[in-house]
Amino acid sequence: MPFPKTWVDQMLLDWGDRLFHEPLRHVRAPRMSRGELGRDVRRMREKLARTLRRTPEVMVKITNKASGAQGMGAVRRHLRYISRNGKVELEDQDGMIVLGREALRDLTHAWQLGGWGIPEESRRREVFNVLLSMPPGTNRQAVRDAARAFAAGEFGDGRRYVFAAHDDEAHPHVHLSVQVRGPDGRRLNPRKQDLQRWRERFAGQLREHGVEANATPRRVRGETRRYPKQAVVQMTARGETPRYWRQELDEPTRLASWHAHAGTFEAWRGIAHAVAGSPSPDDRSLADVITDFVQTMPVQQGRPGPGLTYPAEGGHRERGFHRTERDAPQRELFPVDPDAHVER
Repeated sequence: MPFPKTWVDQMLLDWGDRLFHEPLRHVRAPRMSRGELGRDVRRMREKLARTLRRTPEVMVKITNKASGAQGMGAVRRHLRYISRNGKVELEDQDGMIVLGREALRDLTHAWQLGGWGIPEESRRREVFNVLLSMPPGTNRQAVRDAARAFAAGEFGDGRRYVFAAHDDEAHPHVHLSVQVRGPDGRRLNPRKQDLQRWRERFAGQLREHGVEANATPRRVRGETRRYPKQAVVQMTARGETPRYWRQELDEPTRLASWHAHAGTFEAWRGIAHAVAGSPSPDDRSLADVITDFVQTMPVQQGRPGPGLTYPAEGGHRERGFHRTERDAPQRELFPVDPDAHVER
């Protein structure tokens, strides 16, 4: 007997929230109307579909470290860099174009002396340098338009910013520099959840401009690849060998990464269990898609060997994923043999 549709929808929301968002402790879920429930279920299904078909992921990164130079001198150098000394046009919060060395000089003077001002030297960040990027082959104009809409929606409260789209590399990307102080003097202080919101908002703007884009945490996809920092890239280009950075993970790190994904596996298992017992044939076929997706995650290459266990979320030892009568249409998410062949 299949599960009721309302139960399947609620399980999709419950497990989907655990999968895509950081867990919220001691928070009681509000009651939702049928309209709100239907809207949220549609959004969750769309997010699951984008993730399962491996839609390109956006990258949003703050590139200036808090420990580095933060005053107007550093801001001036960065604006010269992203504008290629005035050769690449900048666009500000009002849609005005800044092009040429003289216009760039006027912009830096206005930033240094206008509003709350920016001191020549500072121990705190006065500007956040944000990189918005997509994989090679993405429509460059759409990336630029999405970045414009993202900046207006996130910082369009009177805060000053400029952005530049670079076309000299394979991956389309936009450099966005936004002042820390807003018109009321309050300082931006983005946290981890803010960066994830920025990613989701940028991805949403890309979709509105006709580009398939997703913004999921790496753990959702079982991603373990390590991307080199800019200093490592520059050293490699000079033919030097980085002393501490390695492309491949060692065995203890791979095992730790497997343990860190226990909550992710549990959430995917919960979603697969719900859709496997759904009255909808499309949902039931989705269970197999989820199985294949989880089995081909990069983190599967670091799964424990025989005799090793991995904890479930909350520190409890995981119960094996055993097939039940309701789970008959679904293949086992985690095969007993850790060396089972997986096509990649």
